[in-house]
Amino acid sequence: MINSVRTSRQSLSHDSKAEIISVGTFLPDQRVSSDSILEEFQSDRRYGLPSNWLSVDMGINERRMAPDGFRPSDLAIPAARDALEACPQLDPNLIDAVIFCGIERDQPEPATAHIIQNELGLQAHHVFDVANACFGFVDGLKIATALIEAGVINYALVVTGETSTKILKAAVERLKKGLPLSAAKNIFGALSLGDAGGAVILARSKDKKSGFQIFNQRCDSSQVKRCHYQVRSDGSIEGQMQMAHIVARGFKLNKAMFGETLDLLGWNGVDWALTHQTGKRTYQQVLTLQSINKGNAVRTYPELANITTATLPMCLKKLYRSGNLKKGDRIGGLFAGSGLVSGQFGYVV
Repeated sequence: MINSVRTSRQSLSHDSKAEIISVGTFLPDQRVSSDSILEEFQSDRRYGLPSNWLSVDMGINERRMAPDGFRPSDLAIPAARDALEACPQLDPNLIDAVIFCGIERDQPEPATAHIIQNELGLQAHHVFDVANACFGFVDGLKIATALIEAGVINYALVVTGETSTKILKAAVERLKKGLPLSAAKNIFGALSLGDAGGAVILARSKDKKSGFQIFNQRCDSSQVKRCHYQVRSDGSIEGQMQMAHIVARGFKLNKAMFGETLDLLGWNGVDWALTHQTGKRTYQQVLTLQSINKGNAVRTYPELANITTATLPMCLKKLYRSGNLKKGDRIGGLFAGSGLVSGQFGYVV
């Protein structure tokens, strides 16, 4: 449990912020090394790509991989349980909203959030899905915060489950057949993916100061074709991940916005930085920004790879578990997703 919580439904007010009261995560058991993935399709012989490229150049040593047939909810539900168990003083019946924000859903109808709510035995009246590529969890937090600040709800469960390694596996199968190098380069980005689940419980702030301060966001939808995939009618996956271009463009947007975000917050810097992580390069780029304390940026990519929407709750869990957070600390979030969308937030502990 991160903060103490109320144990009964109270009248709604309109002058509080939304604060994090619990974080939960879930990881599949199977660990798969990056070197073994590249060796599987003989990357060096076929494409001149050393088998240690992912581990050395991208800094991704391994990732977790869910069993075949796992659905997003299979990872989201245990992550949500973890968050609920970490907050035993909260009556789960008081959760007013369940928002699922993974890249994929279990099926088109009903919303995966309903599957999660039903499995957990919750009674929220606002239950729906949000999807926006890797940026989805930030959007989920933003919507939940707006509902709390508007006085519509008191508690929200924002949750995700990502089974992205099925895209990795599809890319490996294509690479094993032999592709022109130009085509292969467009799917190498899929090799960075990993699976995970994450959840955050938000509540109305007790002191009216702690919690999310602002969300600042920009989009460049002209980049829509740079990173995309579709599932064909036969179940196969097609698409491309021009990761280098997307990462560079996303960082350019984040860099241009960061000074503005700090000005809006009235901050001269952040005490802790959380960022989307597709590998070593994206992480190190964030560390070049002014006002980022290089020792206080949370890192997850070496052991977990690119876990897309689960990156934010995983970073939060690691940060809260560190025991280094203090009341009043300022957390800055810098995230991005294909489309292209880049966004930042400021949070006070």
